Amino acid sequence: MSHILHLGHQVTDLAGVEGRISTDAAGFDADLDVNCIRINTGETSAVPFSASWSLPAGDVWLGFRYKAPSVNAHIIGTDGTFLEFYDDTNALVAIVRTERDDEKYHAMAVGDTSVDGASSFVAATNQVYWVDVKIAVGADITIEFYADGVLQSSATAANAGGKGRPVRCVWKNYGLFDFYNPAICYYAHIAVLDGVSTIGRRFARRTPDLVATYDAFSGGVDAVKDGDIATRAASDIAGQRMSFSLAGPTGPAGASAIAGVHVKQLAQLGTAGPTGIAGFLRIGGVDYDASPGTPSPDMASPVYSTWDVNPADSTPWTTAALPTEVGIISS
Repeated sequence: MSHILHLGHQVTDLAGVEGRISTDAAGFDADLDVNCIRINTGETSAVPFSASWSLPAGDVWLGFRYKAPSVNAHIIGTDGTFLEFYDDTNALVAIVRTERDDEKYHAMAVGDTSVDGASSFVAATNQVYWVDVKIAVGADITIEFYADGVLQSSATAANAGGKGRPVRCVWKNYGLFDFYNPAICYYAHIAVLDGVSTIGRRFARRTPDLVATYDAFSGGVDAVKDGDIATRAASDIAGQRMSFSLAGPTGPAGASAIAGVHVKQLAQLGTAGPTGIAGFLRIGGVDYDASPGTPSPDMASPVYSTWDVNPADSTPWTTAALPTEVGIISS
C-alpha cells in the first residue's frame, strides 16, 4: 500500500490553480519539475487554492516549496492565514496563520478550543523555503510547522469533540505581507504523505512521452500526456496494458538516496468493464505490477502505486536502475 496521499501542483492535481500555472524559473526547482503556481495577491485579498486526499491512517505530513511574497514579506500588515486543514466533515482542525503583532507564521490547533503556538519564523522577501507541516489527530490535535527542516511553531488542543484527520488543505494566501500593491508568491512540489515525514524528501515529476511495449488502451499515450483531463485512455477488458517512456527532470544530482518510485494515475470507473487499475514498471523485459486500486465511478481520482525498492532484485533504488518504461494495467 502506498503512503502517498497527494503528489503534484498541476491543474489536474489541485482546485483553484487554473490560469496560475507558470514557467517562471524563480518558482520551482528545475531538478524536480518544469513549472509552478504563481499567485498574485493583494495585502488583504485571499487567493486560495486547495488539495484533497483520501482519509489517512496515520499522521499527515504536507511538504512544498514556497517562495515568499515579492514585497515586504518580513512585515505582516494584518492577521492572516497561510494554510487551513479540514477533516472529512469539513471541520477545521489546524491552521498556519500570520500575526501582525510579531510578523511571524504561527501554528494553531483547532480542537475543542483554538490553541495558538509561539513562533520563531519571519519570512524574508523573495526568499525560498521548503515548508513541512505535521498534523496528528487523536485525543488531541497537534500541528507542527517547519521551515527548511527546522521546527518553527507547534500547538496542541484537546479533541474531545472527535474531529478527524485532515483530508484537505487550503492555501489561503491572505495577510502574508504589508503593502498596498499586489505581491507575487510561488508554490511548487506539493506532497502529502501518510505517516511518513516530508522533511528532506523531494519528488521529481516525470511524464509519459512515447508509446513503448504495450498500447492496448484506446486513446493511447497521447490522451494521457497532454495534461487535459477531458482526453482519456480507456480499457474495456481486464488485463489490458499501456506503457510508455518518460520525459522530464530526473531528480537532484547527488541525492543521498532514492526512497521510492511512484506511479500516479487519475482514473475513473466506467459503467461496465474493468473495476480496478494499477501501475507497473517494466525492467529488463519483465513487468512488475502493483496491487490494483479502485477508482471512483463519479469523477477522476488519483490512484498511486509505490515501489520502495527495485522489484527486479529487491535492492535499494539507484539512479542507474530507475525504470525507463512504466505503464498502467486494468483489472
